[in-house]
Amino acid sequence: MNRFFIIFCYLITIQTAFAQNSKLSGIVKDSLSTVPIPFASIGLLDANNRVVDGVVADTAGSFSLSNLKNGKYSLTVKFIGYNQKKTTIEIRGQKSLDLGTILISAADNRLEQVTVTTSGTGQRHTSDRQSYNASQYKNAVGGTALDIVKNLPSASVDANGNISMRGNAGVIVLINGKPSFLDPATLLNQIAANDVAEVEYITSPTAQFDPDGKGGIINLKTKKSANNGFAWILNLQGGLPSIEDYDNREIQKRFGGDIAFQYKKNKLELNGSANYLRNDNAGFREGDVNTVIGDRQTFFPSRGERSFDKYNFGIRLNSTYEISDKHSVNLGALASRRFQDRIADIYYTNRTIQPSSGEEISRTNYFNPNLQNKQGEFYLLDFSYQYKINASHSLQLGAIYEYANIYGSTKNANIENGIDTVQWTDNKYTNPLRGLRLSLQHTWAIENAELLTGYQLRNDKQKGEFEYFASENGTNNLELVPEFTGKLDATNKIHALFTQYDHKLMNTQFSLGLRYEYYQRDLLLLNTNQEYPYSIHQLYPTFNLMQDLGSGWSWKLAAARRVQRNNNFELNPIPEREHSETLEQGDPELLPEFTTNAETGLVKKLKTGSVFLNAYYQHTKNPIQRVNSVYADTILRRVFTNADYASRYGVEVGGEAKPLSWLKVNGGFNIYNYKISGQVLDDEETRTNREWVYSLNAGLQAEFLKSWGAGLQVNYLSERPTVQGMDSRFVTPHFNVSKAFVKGAITAQLQWQFMELGNWGVNEQRITTFSRDFYTTTNYIYEKNVFLVNLNVNLDKLNRILKLPKSEFGEKEF
Repeated sequence: MNRFFIIFCYLITIQTAFAQNSKLSGIVKDSLSTVPIPFASIGLLDANNRVVDGVVADTAGSFSLSNLKNGKYSLTVKFIGYNQKKTTIEIRGQKSLDLGTILISAADNRLEQVTVTTSGTGQRHTSDRQSYNASQYKNAVGGTALDIVKNLPSASVDANGNISMRGNAGVIVLINGKPSFLDPATLLNQIAANDVAEVEYITSPTAQFDPDGKGGIINLKTKKSANNGFAWILNLQGGLPSIEDYDNREIQKRFGGDIAFQYKKNKLELNGSANYLRNDNAGFREGDVNTVIGDRQTFFPSRGERSFDKYNFGIRLNSTYEISDKHSVNLGALASRRFQDRIADIYYTNRTIQPSSGEEISRTNYFNPNLQNKQGEFYLLDFSYQYKINASHSLQLGAIYEYANIYGSTKNANIENGIDTVQWTDNKYTNPLRGLRLSLQHTWAIENAELLTGYQLRNDKQKGEFEYFASENGTNNLELVPEFTGKLDATNKIHALFTQYDHKLMNTQFSLGLRYEYYQRDLLLLNTNQEYPYSIHQLYPTFNLMQDLGSGWSWKLAAARRVQRNNNFELNPIPEREHSETLEQGDPELLPEFTTNAETGLVKKLKTGSVFLNAYYQHTKNPIQRVNSVYADTILRRVFTNADYASRYGVEVGGEAKPLSWLKVNGGFNIYNYKISGQVLDDEETRTNREWVYSLNAGLQAEFLKSWGAGLQVNYLSERPTVQGMDSRFVTPHFNVSKAFVKGAITAQLQWQFMELGNWGVNEQRITTFSRDFYTTTNYIYEKNVFLVNLNVNLDKLNRILKLPKSEFGEKEF
């Protein structure tokens, strides 16, 4: 049929040659990878659905139709393995009409969820997840995957880069479906934004996924080749000088670049990338703290520099090879390095009084220069093998090995009155991590259904060595302090069995799953031979349902049980002096959080987009909180503890639309009521904190004057309660403007990040905690009005454009 369609269209083209002067042109691309699709079939139909003209796209996906009359037409684009695309156009005497890029999506013939989608849409919704095309977030160009994720309708990121989904900080990140032992922020910062094709937010993961992450799962899909051939893209970025550097002692450096390639030939597919990003940030902090010990109250307000020097670079490679129709293998590798220096040079004014009389006991000024260094090398290797036994049965074997060499130090000094050094300290640590995952999964395809069963093993080991050196009275003779020094071995082992049944009817898809896990955690303090064992058997049921209601409406219902396991930072009992006024310490007896999630929602497909509305409820047992207590008159002790319970119920609404031919809008609004309750440390009374919290992520992107574009993205997070206090609101607006050159092969972009004209408190966050014997509030002020210049070069497209012109008649005749 396709051959007949092409031949018929070609004959029509010859018959109508030289009839009119109007010319129509465009380029066909894959909707995810944006790679051109060669030899796509293009047909032009009139208002009566009669074929007027037709051509086949060239090797670059480009096509043109000439000699067209005025009128309304329907343009149809077809290619094997892709969904058909129809576009309505009107010719009103234009000599040349360029349709630009036409995106077509790959057809999916597998048994999966009922999907609500629109042609060319940037969002898709299924029973267990929301999927977003990464290319719609233009402000993330040149950044990392974190810059994409923070724009998702359900996401929020605070000033420290901590990501939460629907208010939950516990999120698991996958790369092409493969998990990692690293924390989400570390992993997201190692993947270049330009290397990401699509982001999936799995709100209610099925039983085949790890139950970790009470906030759900974020799955990054990197760009892949859709057709045979080689393609690569280069991106370069540089930062303009700071507008306001808060008199920080070093000049901020911002530059980087990344290159990504895709190669496909017959049964072999390769894709990979390499990236480097230096992204320093100026900053300032001001705080006010007071403590009460007996009949002594000490006030020590502070202000000073708090800036960051940081860079990361890495390489990623993934390969897939189909050995035969029954056998295929996948091999992936990730290697990266991350470096961060946090400079906190803080000036303190110390005053102690006797509350009963108001008499001042002492007063002094001192300076605390502080340098905290964190760095590490990260390596990940994954392998999978698929064996299709027959049309109904298949096996998949997977293995992931991970190694992270994490180390750093914190250097402190207290200089009184700017002259006399009272104390020097140096806190060093090494904390390497090794992890292994093995999995075996069987898939049984039944009529209109699928049954998955499998086994998974997870085993990770982390050996930390922590040393604390100090000297008194300004001497350089640093001596080891035993109470802040030690070695910690931590081991986590999980055995899991799961089964999952997926069934699909005409308009309904549902899945039922059950996962059993045996979790064993062992902590050993080598310097004291103290052991902290913990083990538990748990069941994690899952349920997902999606119903097509017709007229573009769909309804979904989902429920799951999740767990948030404790990381080694939260469990480490060896104290660390992060800076002058804090002593940080974990609790080796912390319990995991167990969360029950339930949600229901509606999705409406629009002519140029979609909208969705979800309502959800979550109840968490043993929520982990970071709380403060008084350690000394000018030192607060920060520890982790379990509260009794937390709950949240809320609503999120979002979507995307194209109200005008040149304007796209996307966004999401999330509001929930959060309640947390429990005893804090030695408090006799149970503390309860409850508040409404909301977040807004909204963006618009305009295309004008054919090759120009501009966009605005705003991220807003309201204030949030903690068990001891409140975190302030956090807002970050970003603006971008871009210009395409050489037929779109080169794009230059100017980004205006953390845009502030006036005094809105952009990129600032205040954290406040208090109890009966202390009060502390600190405002962290980060750099505003950051300007970046980005240059994106599609080397494959540029190479094709710069080739010598070919004979149009010779090409067609041949």
